[in-house]
Amino acid sequence: MKSQEQNYIYVYDEDKNQIIIINSENGETVEEKDDDVTSLLKHLRDQTESSKLRKFAVWCAYQTNENIKPIQNKIIELAERAIEGEASDRQLKELYEETEGAAVATDTVGLRQGSEKAPAFLATRECINPDAFEGAKQAARFHRLWEDIKSKDSDDDQSKILRNIKASTDSPNVKDATQKQINYLLDLMNK
Repeated sequence: MKSQEQNYIYVYDEDKNQIIIINSENGETVEEKDDDVTSLLKHLRDQTESSKLRKFAVWCAYQTNENIKPIQNKIIELAERAIEGEASDRQLKELYEETEGAAVATDTVGLRQGSEKAPAFLATRECINPDAFEGAKQAARFHRLWEDIKSKDSDDDQSKILRNIKASTDSPNVKDATQKQINYLLDLMNK
């Protein structure tokens, strides 16, 4: 029996700067329920803590990257300057738009092939998302997806990831990554 999640299509909405999920059978947008990480991120957003949201996104990027590539280094440096208040929204938006082609290629090719590097790059790019909340939320998602891809060994497991393009919440690695995200967010909130 096919899982309902396998009928979802993931599309990047440029107007909202976010990924939306569409049910391919009826064409309706699927509303995502908040998990613990998203709830904490919303709290930070409501407290207008964009620097903490961006700091969380940078943390997710470091979790997914063992070796930082030059473009990723440029992204992280700009994000860290934004955290310190030394980079403008315009600079963030310019680099975010400049890396759009690479993100689309990474999404359409890298994720579909199950490459660990794909969610690592996409998590890094979210550090400079003009909307710090969306960036943090997507960086968390890509971090969990990276953990899930990294933990898969068989081709059958890989094909399941590629149909869903979503981390399995049952995976021990994803549960561990989610707990690390929660712990890091709680530490940020206590600073």
